[in-house]
Formats: sequence, structure tokens, C-alpha cells
Amino acid sequence: MNYLVAKVTPSDVTVIIDGKHKRIRKDSPDAELVIALVKQYNSCKFLEERQDIITKIEELCNPAKKIEFNSDGRFEFDGNSAMYLKGTSDPIPEFLAKKLLEYIDKGLNVEALVNFWKNTLLNPDKGVRQQLFGFLEHNGHPITDKGYFLAYKAVGVKRKFDAETGEEVISVRYDEETGERVEEKLSQSMSFKPFHSGSHGMTIKVGTPITMPREECDSDPDVTCSAGLHVGSMAYVHDFGHGNSVILEVLVSPRNVVAVPSDYNNTKMRTCEYYPIAITNGENENIYLESDYAAHDHETMQDDIVKYEESKRDVIKEIERELAERKTIAEELVS
Repeated sequence: MNYLVAKVTPSDVTVIIDGKHKRIRKDSPDAELVIALVKQYNSCKFLEERQDIITKIEELCNPAKKIEFNSDGRFEFDGNSAMYLKGTSDPIPEFLAKKLLEYIDKGLNVEALVNFWKNTLLNPDKGVRQQLFGFLEHNGHPITDKGYFLAYKAVGVKRKFDAETGEEVISVRYDEETGERVEEKLSQSMSFKPFHSGSHGMTIKVGTPITMPREECDSDPDVTCSAGLHVGSMAYVHDFGHGNSVILEVLVSPRNVVAVPSDYNNTKMRTCEYYPIAITNGENENIYLESDYAAHDHETMQDDIVKYEESKRDVIKEIERELAERKTIAEELVS
């Protein structure tokens, strides 16, 4: 009976199977399992069970196979160096592969990452994807079940002004016992405004999607401050507004990311849509969830599909017109 040998070093665990070295990092959560499987293989006498053990070891030592198996085959390895979501042609990036392995090692459902990648594939600008991965990897923003990610936005309270005096109207209360002024509490029900003026998103309400036509956003990452709806990491927004800012927690779909400016160390991005769900430094009267945003997001997604189909038909018509012209010209030349 053949035996397997597991060679353990401070950095790796190596198992030789059919003359090929199968290696896994010693600090991997699966390293001890590989060693245990080798011991199990050597004590097992049943051929079918031994083969199952070999398959499991190969799986654990091959990250791509591990992802393929734990995603129910939705991610497929091409046998070389790329992995794809089944039915698509864009290979997943290293960032997503690492995330998938992290989720698998922690026993988390990978459905969120499947949805994240689907939303990313719907972004019409392929160049922005790598920028997005750098942003998420640098800041550790959570990815939600429906494939969105959490980010933050610093805003100011949108005040009302007296029509006659032009003075800002602020609700002031005083303590009945001490007579001291009671500091105003920030509340989710307030209306907010961005610190920079623009054509879109000048009134911000929690629970209401903030949108801007994508074609009006600047997609050049080398342009720092430009047109678009800005969100960022907590590190970026925390001191924005000189300490007087309200910080909103927002949901962003990967398909709506327009640019990640190159000189902000991956802490800021421009989008064409975001969804405020909570105020982080005040009171929240209501709970807004990604399911509240999904209905709106799916509706706009359908609109985008319609626009795409219309543009495709226009392109086909233009091609047909050009072909008809060329045919006419060719016929005239040979007549």
C-alpha cells in the first residue's frame, strides 16, 4: 500500500502526490487539516475513500479548486492562471480571489461576493474596476449580501433662512432648570447638503438615493476634484468640514463607481449614485437596509438595459446605412 508523506517546514506543508508537489502555507487555516488528511490516508485501506482524501488534499492545496468547489462551481478555473464567473469572460481579480478564500476559511456564504462581481461586471467602464479593488482593499469596506459596499460621506446640515432677515433659522432649546442652551442633536430626519456645490445631489435625505447622470461625471482618475458624487473612507471623511460635518453611512453599487482619484491614497471616489442609510454621529429614527435600496437599483438597472439596447440598435442602423452606401458606390463603379 502506498503512503503519503507530509513535509512540514516553518513556512509550508508539502505533500507529494503522483510525483507532484502539493503545497499549502503553514499559516493557512487548512494546513493542519492537510496533515490530518495525510494521516487518515495512510491508515485507510479502502481505495475509494483514499481517492476522496487525495481529491480533498489537492483541493485544499489549490486555491482555485477550493474556490470552485466552495462556490458550487459558479467560479471556474481555466486550468492556467485565471478564474471566471460561469458564463462570463472577464477573469476575477486577485482582490476578489483573496476575498473568496477569506470567506471560505471563515465559513461565510460567498453569495455576497458573487453578487459583488456581477454588479462590477455591469460597470460600463472596465478601467475603473482596478481602481475600485484598490479602494476596497486599502480601506476594508464591508461588502453586503446583495453585492454593494459600504462607504461614508461628510455633509453639512441644510439650514433654512428667514425670508426677511436672511438669517439662518436654528431650532434652539434651553434647559428649564438651568436655563442653559441645549446643544442641537444631529438627527437622521434632517436634510443635509454636500460641502461643494454642484448640479446634482444638493439636498440629501437618509433613505433617498442620490443620483447623477454618469455622462456628467468625470471618469479621469488623474483629475482630483471634479464632477461626480463623492464618497470615501472614514479616514477621508472624518475631518472633512473642519470638524462640523455630519457623517453618513452610504451604500454604493460597484456598477455606479466612476473614478478613484489617484492622489488620495485610495480613500476617495466619485460615483454616479449612492444611497444614504444612516447617520453615524447622531440619532437614527428609522432603519434603512440594502433591501430598501435594491428595488430602486433594479429599476435603474432595467433602464440602463433599455438604453443599452437602444444604443445597440442605433449602432446597427448606422452600420447598415454605411454598408448600403458602400454597396451603391461599388455597384456604380462596376456598371
